[in-house]
Amino acid sequence: MIVTQKHLHRRTFLRGAGVSFALPLLDAMIPALRAERTTAAAPVRRLGFVFYPLGVDQDRWRPSGEGAEYKLSPALEPLAAHRSKFVVISGLSSDPDRTKAGFHDRALASFMTGVEPTKGKVHVGISVDQVAARALGKETQFASLELGTEKTNVNANHVGPVFKSATVPLPFEHNPRRVFERLFGEGGRIDPVASAARDQSDRSSLDAVTERIAELRRQLGPADRRKLDEYVESIRDVERRIEVASRKRPAGLPAIERPSGAPDTWPEHVKLMFDLQTLAVQADLTRVWTFMYAREATSINFPHLGITMGHHEISHHNFEREKLDALAKINLDQSRLFAYFLSKLDALKEGAGSLLDHSLILYGSDLSVPTSHSQRDLPIIVAGGAAGRIVGGRYLRFPGDTTPLTNLYLTMLDKAGVPTEKLGDSTGKLNRLEV
Repeated sequence: MIVTQKHLHRRTFLRGAGVSFALPLLDAMIPALRAERTTAAAPVRRLGFVFYPLGVDQDRWRPSGEGAEYKLSPALEPLAAHRSKFVVISGLSSDPDRTKAGFHDRALASFMTGVEPTKGKVHVGISVDQVAARALGKETQFASLELGTEKTNVNANHVGPVFKSATVPLPFEHNPRRVFERLFGEGGRIDPVASAARDQSDRSSLDAVTERIAELRRQLGPADRRKLDEYVESIRDVERRIEVASRKRPAGLPAIERPSGAPDTWPEHVKLMFDLQTLAVQADLTRVWTFMYAREATSINFPHLGITMGHHEISHHNFEREKLDALAKINLDQSRLFAYFLSKLDALKEGAGSLLDHSLILYGSDLSVPTSHSQRDLPIIVAGGAAGRIVGGRYLRFPGDTTPLTNLYLTMLDKAGVPTEKLGDSTGKLNRLEV
């Protein structure tokens, strides 16, 4: 190791006309003689929540066996390459009041809060991500990010899963261009003049800081130059895909209203949003984020899977074989996309591990059997290692369906360095998840 007294500040930014790029964690940001302790013993920890609506075909989602010897189910096969870095969990419930029949807004509101919503007005409880954001968000530009692929209306009758307080639900951003501008606009603000000028001249946001990047590269060692090049190339790729998605359609095609900057296909939209999340985490712009594959009770369809029915219609399958087969195809596709995200995070090295190793990500749905709106025995996966505090490669089955999902959240918060005594209907941490 080369010992030097010079190092970059962790919150170094590259600034240009209307843009501000945070940098990924570089070796040059770690003071000399403290590198090993900082990167290996006390790496940054992050919490993510990836949500998909309308449940699963349980017979094809639930694995067989238990513990480390379990067998992946057909729906989870796309995740096989990451098996050692996630835990599958059955038997958890987000049904705080079991005397009431389920409905979509109720399931969604209680999923991350563990609190029964009051119908007709917004009154639930703080959600797990916002508990984490209060602590982990003190050191980042954004305390948390809330992203999706569909526009959601947040009001007294339609709420999302994220609550800053009992009465303040947070909106989700579905437009990739707005997300990009928010992340890399100067000070987190969109500069419409600078943005429009870049669009008009077909220039990248990075063009405004090209000289600064070149100057910085000259100061870095080989490993840091590689990290910087990968980060810059990722930004350029995301910009390019947003630009392609936002171009006007050729003359003669019917006018179809869609958000500017959003790809035409749902899978590409999801991938683009995952790439933006990866950039945000890589640059340490946030350490807490929530992503919704689609809004609750969504009616999106899946032509790329040969499915013509809407998702909501399929979810009310009443155990009809055609609809169950369609739901199973959707679940398989959802797993492929989540595997894409895990691969992105795992490929980015940080200290002795990767971004995935230093993160803890919940992947699941607020419903198990959607035809009955059941919130019990939910399909849940926890991916990442929380910097060595979680051991993957296991399937944990909790008996019955009485263990609150919020017990898992207490454990996740603890592993992320945010110990919490109570959240919603929690009764204690999940000791079986402990290392």
